[in-house]
Order: sequence, then structure tokens, then C-alpha cells
Amino acid sequence: MFIAVAADDQSLESLVSEEFILCKYLLIVDVDKMEYIAVKNEDDPLGEVLARKITEYNCEAVITGKLTPQAFEIIAGDGVTRYDGRGHSVKEALDLMEQYALKLIKNPEGMDDCGGDHSGYLH
Repeated sequence: MFIAVAADDQSLESLVSEEFILCKYLLIVDVDKMEYIAVKNEDDPLGEVLARKITEYNCEAVITGKLTPQAFEIIAGDGVTRYDGRGHSVKEALDLMEQYALKLIKNPEGMDDCGGDHSGYLH
């Protein structure tokens, strides 16, 4: 299983970035083997390039800080679960995610409601 983490550096000891677009690296972590690759964040002001990397690697979740609306739409549109890992190292955030102890990111603003119009969805 692959989990993406927006990080301030390229190691598991790095902090989770406060904002997705400000991360220095996107770590794609194979949590079964605890191996990862680091994708450098370069000239991606809306976070769309990194968001597409998450979907290309078929990540089941992303741990990050605040998302832009554009990145949120790409990630959520692919069914990727979004977790707020701010204030934790990458490794701590991965452990907390496994324990269901991280807050879900339900909308780009980070509020508790999803904010979407779901009138066309079955309930």
C-alpha cells in the first residue's frame, strides 16, 4: 500500500508540511516495506503536479497540511483519503494514520464539513 506524504525534507524524520504547495518533497511511502521515493516539488504553485503524482502512484491516502482547491479536487476525485499530519514527523504521522488518530481533510479549507453538493449522490 502506498501513502503520499507532503514533507519539509526527504526523510521519514522530516516534518509534514503545513501546506501542500509549500512542501519541498512528496514522499511516496510503501508502508508494507517502509521504503519510499522522494519527488522534489518544483514550480507547482497550485499543487496540481504533485496531486497527479499521488494518483499516478495509486496512493490510498495523502498526509499533508492545507490543500489548494485544485489539488484537493484532483486527489479527492481519485478517491484518495486525505489526512492532516501537521505538527508530526512523517514517521509519526504514518503511525498515527494507522491508529486512525489523524484528522480527515474533508475540504480544501480543512473544516469539519465536506462543503460539497451531494444532491446527485445516493445516500
